[in-house]
Amino acid sequence: SVQEFVQHNKRSIHKYLRRTVREAGLSLSLKKMTTKMGCLRSFSKVALAAFAVASCSQPTACYAFAPVSFVTKTTTPLKNQRPSNTVVAAVVDPWILQEASSSSLLAYSDDPLGDLMFGANGVVVAGILAAFIAIGVGFVALVPKVGSAKFTLTEEEEETVYRVVNGFDSKPWEKELTEAGTKGYVNRRRQAVESKEAYQKGKLARDIKDKSLRYSEADLGFVACLLRAAQPLPGSVLVDLGSGCGRSTLGCATIFPDFSKCVGIEFLPELVTLANGYKSKVKGKMASVEFRSGDFALEDLSEADLVFVGPASYMSDKDLLPAFETLRSGAKIMTVDKRLGAGFALIAQVDDPSGDLVLNTGFVYTKL
Repeated sequence: SVQEFVQHNKRSIHKYLRRTVREAGLSLSLKKMTTKMGCLRSFSKVALAAFAVASCSQPTACYAFAPVSFVTKTTTPLKNQRPSNTVVAAVVDPWILQEASSSSLLAYSDDPLGDLMFGANGVVVAGILAAFIAIGVGFVALVPKVGSAKFTLTEEEEETVYRVVNGFDSKPWEKELTEAGTKGYVNRRRQAVESKEAYQKGKLARDIKDKSLRYSEADLGFVACLLRAAQPLPGSVLVDLGSGCGRSTLGCATIFPDFSKCVGIEFLPELVTLANGYKSKVKGKMASVEFRSGDFALEDLSEADLVFVGPASYMSDKDLLPAFETLRSGAKIMTVDKRLGAGFALIAQVDDPSGDLVLNTGFVYTKL
């Protein structure tokens, strides 16, 4: 049954849902229990269909997914969506499946799926359910064991992560999902590309320094787990190399407000300007944050106690090692998908099981 499947695989389903909801930029408060709607288009339509058929009949209102067991509802349907095209999906904790009515759980679907769901026969339903179970089994098999730190957020960490996420995707249109991510992320990526092209225009190939020119944003829940593994001390200084629009820098400052300051170093001045704009949008307690333009390979990092290098598989040792030479002995470095060699000791590894079959690995090193 669907209930047994969820019970058996709830760990993997929870992690997948957490990533989906986080990417949608939903505003979720565990205390206030409020939700800002966003279209969860990235979640598998097969999954929605299977759970919808197994759960109940046509609903009368529109609701949203929330991570794990935190579910709230809205009485306002999604813009331009007919009520007949909303489908129920019981995909959270088993106790919800047992104790909550069908109107407690709802998910969004596009028109073709909505039409399919309310006209589906038993054969179609069985086929969809079987397909989903097969996909689920394959997904579970690909999820590795978590390393020395678990990708499970505390209530406090989860609230701080959502504060930063909602500071960056603060408008309803920015929260809407595309295949590439939220529209806010797509817009930031477009601005990064435009900044790169403006920088490269008129320069010879040998004169172009290809810094921060592959824009990406680290998952802030993953960043929170890396920080926990790094165990920074109150009053320490964090430096974010290749800070882009400042999302990871602001995330670190919010997740651990006891930093004396968090410094984001970005090669493209236009992105520094954007980062300073986002800084004013993130509300609540955070450490002091400073963004500046510079080539981090030439930076003096002697004041840094902790350095963060985000999704940086494109950064070569030639880029990083000159900067790391200025680090004091005992300073820590957090990297995503980037191993460091001689001169650094690995003290923690964090496997991120929340990716869509493409998993990241975080490393925490200390300089010898």
